Amino acid sequence: MRMQKGFTLIELMVTVAVLAILLAVAVPGFAEFIRSVRASSDVSSLTAALSLARSEAVKRNQPACIYSASWRGGWEVRLDVNNDNSCAAAGDSVVRTFGAVSAAAALVVQQGGVDSSQVVFNGSGRRQGGEYTIAYRSVANECNPQRDRNLVVGPTGRTQIEACTP
Repeated sequence: MRMQKGFTLIELMVTVAVLAILLAVAVPGFAEFIRSVRASSDVSSLTAALSLARSEAVKRNQPACIYSASWRGGWEVRLDVNNDNSCAAAGDSVVRTFGAVSAAAALVVQQGGVDSSQVVFNGSGRRQGGEYTIAYRSVANECNPQRDRNLVVGPTGRTQIEACTP
């Protein structure tokens, strides 16, 4: 009797079928995991920018802010050199630039319910004007409380991170 080496066609087909079933179960969960990690990274970047702007304002005793013409495209921490409570002027100096959020994500910054292009801290580190709310959504127009967050800048300049509410 001859010794056979290798696999039969049926063994190979069963292995491929089991592998296909495992992939069909794992891929959707992995996609959600990737979205969750990206959301966490984007929120951490926003929190770091808020902390940097606040600390620069205190360190230099002058207004500092986070400014963006388009929040999805990234933002900058700037110093308000001319003390006009706006960091949109060409003369305001850039401290650090942060990259864009994930492609499918949406980011809305509001002050007192009105869209805003900046978050301003005064020289003592307190927020300038009304309450700022930064709504981060990992998928535009969709609120998933497990991964999406609202960042709220209180009167003292402290940032609070909350889960979104659908």
